[in-house]
Amino acid sequence: MNLKATVIVLLAGLLLAAGCGRSGGPTLAPVSGTVTYNGQPLEQGTIIFHPPKGRPSHGKIENGKITEVTTLDPGDGAVVGPNQVAIQSVERSTDINTPSKLLIPQRYGNPKESGLTAEVKEGQANEFTFELED
Repeated sequence: MNLKATVIVLLAGLLLAAGCGRSGGPTLAPVSGTVTYNGQPLEQGTIIFHPPKGRPSHGKIENGKITEVTTLDPGDGAVVGPNQVAIQSVERSTDINTPSKLLIPQRYGNPKESGLTAEVKEGQANEFTFELED
């Protein structure tokens, strides 16, 4: 999937999440942790938790820390159970004629190719460490 298609899919998921209420929704749990790339904290990015069914959960990566993981309401966490994980990190260009630059290998942005998983558990800390490499 190219970068433009990935961004469109991500935005569509966020729009769907913004338009739905909490009634009868999935069981969620807080998520935090760290992400490194080649041994260094990943400066910035997005992390997406994909459960087998239902809505993905999105979070930020700032200075290697996973923050603000959201499924329905800001910071409510990820869906309890097994999740495939995708991580994206892009340097946006300020020049409209210059394309954005991927800061990590593209495979990490696809939950089926990333090799990253997380078992989110109810009532637990759910602190994950993801060590990405070239």
